[in-house]
Amino acid sequence: MMDPKILLMPVYTRGNEIERLRGALSLTCFFNAHLNVVHAQSKPSDRLENELFALPSSVRERIVSIMDEGAHDEQEEHKAHFLELCEQHGVVLSDQPQGGKPSASWRDFEGARSEMVALQGRVSDLIIIPHSKSGGATLTFEEAILHTGRPVLLVPRGMWEFKLSKVLIGWNGGLEVARAVQQSLPFLSRASSVTIAVSQDKADNRPTAQDLVSYLDHHGIASDIRELDSVSVSAGEGLLKLVSDTGCDFLVAGGYSHTRLRQSILGGVTSHLLKHADVPVLMAH
Repeated sequence: MMDPKILLMPVYTRGNEIERLRGALSLTCFFNAHLNVVHAQSKPSDRLENELFALPSSVRERIVSIMDEGAHDEQEEHKAHFLELCEQHGVVLSDQPQGGKPSASWRDFEGARSEMVALQGRVSDLIIIPHSKSGGATLTFEEAILHTGRPVLLVPRGMWEFKLSKVLIGWNGGLEVARAVQQSLPFLSRASSVTIAVSQDKADNRPTAQDLVSYLDHHGIASDIRELDSVSVSAGEGLLKLVSDTGCDFLVAGGYSHTRLRQSILGGVTSHLLKHADVPVLMAH
């Protein structure tokens, strides 16, 4: 598996923008990759057009002008922070990759962020999505993981620097986590240790944790197996407890093994990780 060369991260004005940019640029330097930062939003006036309809036209136009100017100023402020952070990290500003040197670009889009990610994500190697404030699944996250065919790196909102030492894999032999493991090989090959967490109620008709040990060994990656407590706590809780107990700073897991409707009714590992993970989580669907 080749190192990820093209990274994609959507940004928007919901807090922790500088931390998110710092973390993404740190990951860019980690792989000497190219980062596409995309700022996508609709004009505030477009979203409030119906609410303003009853106002006199002169008042409506004034409100629209103020709101759109404010959004533009905020957008320019974030772009200025991005340019400053690139300089601090030694990241080259360029629309194209720079042949093994970390580089980055900023692009503004007008429209739905989720639609942009669904399209641009398909021509990226890795999509970086920060935790939402609510801890729930945003439409952007769902589009990234369900409709791009690319791995998603869910990162803490306050991650200033990307670090990789110990990795935990939540293994159940399913298709989603199998894809996540294959797509995480560039991370696993750089880790100091890799631990495979396997549930006590593992299925008999799927590849075992020992099968995964052999697979990783063929890629020059040593790993060990730990049993996951999925009896007294949920699988998601058990995974994060094991992350804490083993001092891991990176987690690999499948994403959405059921439909979104079933996931919303029954909960699930993905939902728990979205709410509670405090380390980067690489997911695939």
